[in-house]
Amino acid sequence: MAITANFNPRDAVRSKMDAFRARFEKALLLVLNELGAELAKTARDMHTYTDRTGNLTNSIWYAVMKGSRVVSMGGEREDGEGAEKAKEVILKIAGTAASKYTLAVVAGMEYAAYVEARGYNVLIPAELQANKEFVPRMKELFAKADAKLKEMMK
Repeated sequence: MAITANFNPRDAVRSKMDAFRARFEKALLLVLNELGAELAKTARDMHTYTDRTGNLTNSIWYAVMKGSRVVSMGGEREDGEGAEKAKEVILKIAGTAASKYTLAVVAGMEYAAYVEARGYNVLIPAELQANKEFVPRMKELFAKADAKLKEMMK
């Protein structure tokens, strides 16, 4: 009398891997969202221009995208021209996003580049922080995922 399995081993492995992939993606999006919020806050807090109308500072937002879909976005939650311009820029970026995952920090007002070209901080503080923090955070996330994967394969 032979013993027969009541399950397909491939399906069992596939379902575990699919669950792992879903948890990893959720963690990745969380890390990108947290970093984006920090970067936008840094840009808003460390600006060196005189913000007479509040529009430029209010237009500094971040967005996390999966493909061309905006997963999350945030900024100063004040209504006004700055917030609307930030949303427009984010949607434009999302429409052309080629990466599987994208983190964008934007200053939506048209004159943001002009202000920065004049020597004032708009997004530069956020860019410098991103250059320091992005790779270490991704390495930490991937190391945790690798450890979890090795634990699953025991």
